[in-house]
Amino acid sequence: MDFTLPDGTFNRGVVGGVLLAMVFFVLVCLLRALVYIREYGVWSYLKGAFRVQNDSLGLVLVLLVLLFVVILFFRPQG
Repeated sequence: MDFTLPDGTFNRGVVGGVLLAMVFFVLVCLLRALVYIREYGVWSYLKGAFRVQNDSLGLVLVLLVLLFVVILFFRPQG
């Protein structure tokens, strides 16, 4: 099966790299969650998972800025 992207989108290498980075990020998050659950328990994890902290908001902001830069850098030349 040949996977082709519509005209005006990124090439496969860029899309593959972004997907690979997202998979790595999810795996790291899952590993950290499992370590926390093993150490402190499920109930403590659930209480902490729904509490927003200042450093979490900073991380989300950094990720949004990084996404914006990637979109601007790899936009189609037209």
